[in-house]
Amino acid sequence: MQRWPFPCLLLAALVVGCETPCKPTGGGDGNLFLNESFAKTDALPDGWIELNGEVSFTNGVLQLPAAPLEPHGVMFGPAFTDGLRVSAKFRAEKNKRQFPTFSLGLNGVSGYRLRVNPTKEKLELLRNETVVNAIDFLWQPNGWTLLTLEVRELPGLQWVVEGNACTKGTNALAEASISWKDADAPLAGRPTVWATPFADKPVEVDDLRLWRVD
Repeated sequence: MQRWPFPCLLLAALVVGCETPCKPTGGGDGNLFLNESFAKTDALPDGWIELNGEVSFTNGVLQLPAAPLEPHGVMFGPAFTDGLRVSAKFRAEKNKRQFPTFSLGLNGVSGYRLRVNPTKEKLELLRNETVVNAIDFLWQPNGWTLLTLEVRELPGLQWVVEGNACTKGTNALAEASISWKDADAPLAGRPTVWATPFADKPVEVDDLRLWRVD
């Protein structure tokens, strides 16, 4: 299987001015079976589920609500145990010293999440709400952050969870990759996106994509 590199080239970003310079490229789009940009819709697609709040749409993107102060999310796509890669981009603002958190998930509400935690300046991997790994990541407010998360089975009854985050801000580019191995089999569940609005502002979500990987 071809691995999924995450090229995030500052020079290329400056030359072409692309909005999200990091892209999940491994395997190409041949295995892509979900691609939702919300450009032509003002409602969730059939079968998608709101979690803990009512979403809205503006300027062709989905908005997770600014209130109340609790995690808000959306569940989408099919339920699998492993062999999936999901990506989405998020845009959020800070409010003085208050920062939101936002995350991308696989394997349902109690599954894996890749979370950007700007207050702690960390990129975190969680399983069932527990942080299992964390690395430094300096989030850039107001820019799009591309998150990608993948779960694959390994030989010997192990599963690897890999995530990548990349933010192109006004004057800076931040990128980080994180991984973790799990000896417990993941449960079947659907992908999710989440945000907690500590900054009292909605969090925008766009370009939800889902691949099947071998």
